[in-house]
Amino acid sequence: MYGQVATSSETLKLVTLAPELENSDSLIKALVHNGTRVSLGHSAASYTQGLAALQAGATCLTHTLNAMAPLHHRDPGLAGLVTAAPSTTTQTPYFSIITDGNHLHPSVATMLFRANPSKCIVITDSIELAGLPDGTYPGHAQIPFNQTKKGSRVVIEGT
Repeated sequence: MYGQVATSSETLKLVTLAPELENSDSLIKALVHNGTRVSLGHSAASYTQGLAALQAGATCLTHTLNAMAPLHHRDPGLAGLVTAAPSTTTQTPYFSIITDGNHLHPSVATMLFRANPSKCIVITDSIELAGLPDGTYPGHAQIPFNQTKKGSRVVIEGT
């Protein structure tokens, strides 16, 4: 099914997917074959599932530790790939971190960065509410719920 992905790098540049989903390895291979980069995220994947995705051609982690299984000393999940040793079949992935103090504790962001600074991509999760006064705003197509902004933090109203 995924072997017939009709994409090209002219239209689709990057896909984030959860590697624990069925047939993800074949989807990753098809996307990469068609010139699309694959990142791993929004996922409860294990470290082993993440390694398999890297072997299939994934090259990055999206929003490391956000919407992802937590880093655990016996089960590092996708975040553990930050320090995965390169091999003949994989490279250590690039990884993005959101360093706003809300998504990651500053010490965790520092730990991730120091673990592999040459592969770290520091990004923002700034949204359309950035720069607006604190308050509750209506949702939209991507987030269909009211959003409450307080300082630099935005949450779904009531959560």
